[in-house]
Amino acid sequence: MSASTPSSSFRLAPRHWLALAVSLLPLVFYSFSTREGDLPLYFRTARAFLDGAVPNRDFRFEYPPYALLWFVPATWAGGDLRGFILAFSLQLTLVFDALIKWLLLSEGVRRWGTAWRAWVPFAAYFVVSWIQSVHYLKRYDVIPAALALAGLVALMRRREGWAGAALAVGTVTKLYPAVLVPLALAVCWRRGAKPTRALFTGLVAGVLPLVPLSFVWPWWQFASFHVERGLQVEAFSAGLLWAAHQLGLADVQWVHAPASYELHGVAAEGVRAITRQVWVAGSLLAAAVSVRAAWRRPPVHIEDLARLALVPLVAFVILNPVLSPQYLIWLTGAAALALLSGAVGPSAVLLVAAAITRGLFAGSTYSKGFQPAYTLLLLVRNAMVLGAGLAWARETWRWGRPVLAEHPEAEAAPAPAPPA
Repeated sequence: MSASTPSSSFRLAPRHWLALAVSLLPLVFYSFSTREGDLPLYFRTARAFLDGAVPNRDFRFEYPPYALLWFVPATWAGGDLRGFILAFSLQLTLVFDALIKWLLLSEGVRRWGTAWRAWVPFAAYFVVSWIQSVHYLKRYDVIPAALALAGLVALMRRREGWAGAALAVGTVTKLYPAVLVPLALAVCWRRGAKPTRALFTGLVAGVLPLVPLSFVWPWWQFASFHVERGLQVEAFSAGLLWAAHQLGLADVQWVHAPASYELHGVAAEGVRAITRQVWVAGSLLAAAVSVRAAWRRPPVHIEDLARLALVPLVAFVILNPVLSPQYLIWLTGAAALALLSGAVGPSAVLLVAAAITRGLFAGSTYSKGFQPAYTLLLLVRNAMVLGAGLAWARETWRWGRPVLAEHPEAEAAPAPAPPA
């Protein structure tokens, strides 16, 4: 096997397993941190559920229904809040962070064998996840990120049923993996009827528990909470508006809302309305661009699929009127995979943007309103994410052209014919 030829049979060597184990140690250590993040909220909701209360009837539950399933085991194991924080952080590290890193390392070895580039996605993700640890282990976004990445890998390995199940469970855990479903459908449709049926079967199996759940739990009411949310201060448009406020061009207030800090005022309401429209339109357009590319020429390698997936993912994040720091976790796994071949610039820019996100909380100004230096850092971070997304969108648009001369790699490794 040449270093650049994917292989369906591979084994991780002892050095790979050792590297994987070592990469978990910093996060295991950080699991003992006293920082709480959103973990007290998770604990209270899981405790109420275990005590017999019904979410969104007896107490507000602001997340999709499957999220609660991930909170309950740590509540059982932890007992009190401190025990829950430790148990939940260890669950994120030893199960979901480990899964992401195993997938990245496995795909690197499948793609490049013993070449040094096989290590690049794993190494890049290891560094960025550690830098993000302040919110990486104090939110639950690593869980849907692992499920979405597993769905992409399963799709590329032609395990369409598992891909559908992973994307469905991820969607009912955090919603955003839904933007990958059109791309998955386009890839499977090109492969033939059997892969498409398998994907549909996985998708249906993943959401089927919602049917009986609907009779005892109004789980859909979580959406009303998010519809009512304002313009979160870290959003792309909010950063521009806050900069305008500091220049004396707009009158807005930095307010601690129920779930985050938001910009309020007449100008903020107007920007919020426009941002929502741009977010919806931009996300749909980005999904269409990735579907068009996959339909015209299905991805050959995992990094091809990762780049196609990053177009709707980045649009969903950067155009969103709500952009919390952990949202960049949704992007880093696919960005790391995109380092396996081709241009590394967009991935490097996005990974650096994810890393410097921690700097937004380094001072004490977050609760009162960003000072100019932090505003500039926010604008730079958001511009980096947007720039990487636009670069991938441009590449994806060109990828969709049926001109193979621009992509000699595709001529050397054409997509497999649909199975009989």
